[in-house]
Amino acid sequence: MRPKKIAILHFNVIEKYPPVMNFIYDAIEENPGVQILVFTTKNTTTYQTPKFPNTRIYRFGKVSSNPLVRYFSYINYNLFSSLILLYCKVDFITAFETISIFPLWFKNLTKPKTKAHIHFHEYLSMQERMVGSAYMKFMFKLEDQLLRENTCSQTNEDRKCLFLEDKPFIKPEQVEVRPNMPPKSWWTTYGQYKKPSSDGKLSLVHVGTCDNNTMYVKEVLDWVSANQNSFELTFISQEIHKETNDLILSYNCPVIKIIPPIDYYQLPQELVKYDIGLVLYKGHIPNYVYNVPNKVYEYLACGLGVLTSVKLTSTINLKHKKIRAIDFSDLQDEVLQEYLDKF
Repeated sequence: MRPKKIAILHFNVIEKYPPVMNFIYDAIEENPGVQILVFTTKNTTTYQTPKFPNTRIYRFGKVSSNPLVRYFSYINYNLFSSLILLYCKVDFITAFETISIFPLWFKNLTKPKTKAHIHFHEYLSMQERMVGSAYMKFMFKLEDQLLRENTCSQTNEDRKCLFLEDKPFIKPEQVEVRPNMPPKSWWTTYGQYKKPSSDGKLSLVHVGTCDNNTMYVKEVLDWVSANQNSFELTFISQEIHKETNDLILSYNCPVIKIIPPIDYYQLPQELVKYDIGLVLYKGHIPNYVYNVPNKVYEYLACGLGVLTSVKLTSTINLKHKKIRAIDFSDLQDEVLQEYLDKF
């Protein structure tokens, strides 16, 4: 029997997490009559909130780097979300990430038969969990209680295996693999009609957070600036660290540019202008090594080739014909050109 009303718990601003917005759209498409309650925080981004049918969004607190504001927001979010769920009958609850689970734990405490699922955008190693704040360590304990009775999901098979190693009390059949895929319309409307550049240059693009400390930004800048007749490079980011932004601008190179962030659902119209999407993570923690970033699927859905770091094991394990892995820390023109010629 299809649920009549579902709740989605996502502490972090949903507008910054396309997989959550896609989840809402997919739920409505599969069950047009479903009512959806979303519990999140204040939209502090420049992104517009999509108009989801049959959906009510509650916002309590906001994400902030200020500890006082952040902890007040935790209390605000947990208290009011829990109270609403206590008096509201829902058939199913999906919680995203550990930081969102308190209202689910409270609902489960008062109504143990509540059906629920926990999805993890990221993988946190046991070492990372051990150095977390006191608040997060408390949340990890609540999470373990919930995981004994409910299903959960990771974004790829490698993360699932690591997760099961970390939590041997969980049965393998309780853990699903749910990749963060973009809407199917990206391929049917844009990707399948993608045409290569006609000006003789390969057009490269990087989408998303950009940080030279954890990504091979400088290495790519050096390579493109030295080969201006062959390549163009564009950064599309809602979050470029100041030092990284200054680094990019310091090249003062006509084929390297930064453009403002683009609304997620308008992104395909921009991406089809490029040939290759870049995935520049250095793989400094397991979460990135065993990661298939959302942008990989987004590039592929728009018909682009993907150039990724050799450090990203899970992305390479996809064995997709349009994904090439190279060592960004040792870019050699002849080797790189060989890779690019295969696209």
